[in-house]
Amino acid sequence: MTLDLQQAAQRRMRRAVFVLTGIVLVLVAALVVIAVTGGDSGSDKGAPAPQPSNTAPKPAATLPEDDGGYVAPEKYAKLPDAAAKVGNLPVKFPRTPEGAAAMTVASARNAWSLDPAQVKAGILAYASAQYRNDMAAAAEDGAKGNREFAGVSASGPLPAGATLNAWPIGVKWAEVDSSSVDVLVLLRVTHAPKAGADSTTTLVVSPGRAVWESGDWKVMPTDPPKNLPDPVDVGSAKFNEDGWKAIQEGDRL
Repeated sequence: MTLDLQQAAQRRMRRAVFVLTGIVLVLVAALVVIAVTGGDSGSDKGAPAPQPSNTAPKPAATLPEDDGGYVAPEKYAKLPDAAAKVGNLPVKFPRTPEGAAAMTVASARNAWSLDPAQVKAGILAYASAQYRNDMAAAAEDGAKGNREFAGVSASGPLPAGATLNAWPIGVKWAEVDSSSVDVLVLLRVTHAPKAGADSTTTLVVSPGRAVWESGDWKVMPTDPPKNLPDPVDVGSAKFNEDGWKAIQEGDRL
């Protein structure tokens, strides 16, 4: 389950996918767009041209064949459970760095959806109050971007069997202060355009800042770090070298 890509190939791949990620208006991407545009909800200009320093989720190539060279994670993050739910979304995480990471993981997982109602629900549950309404208004565009990412037409009924699912596999964080934590989430995003089609799995690094607001952690717009790490798979030596922690949530690994 190793990801053995040469650095030059990774750079070429990143340049190729920047155009694609510019239309994937999932939660973190919407936050970055608002941060860049100043949150002007009255504008209809769309997302700015993708730039390496201000695009959000950062994909790599699809997964290669498993060569049997599995390397066990050296570190694990036991993320705390939420104390409540809004619909089926966990909220009310503890005021700890691990709680901030748990909220960011939950928001990143929910954002990868073909259902605009689910995308909007995640925004309402996890976005910082001052940006929430602007982002919620863009939820339908976010779902359209996700459809295009999954190889599905942006409009019309979903083909039978079309899927888009994200599973967080790694996390790391850095405390900014007692009320804010910068979090990176490493995800496997798997999609198929219709029933019977081969599924594709992409590795994504999703950055975000968690801020303590009204008794819970929320996602706040911030520019991604300049040196956003390349996506790597859990089970690879690079996963450990880059300092990722394998995720444990509740009883799940």
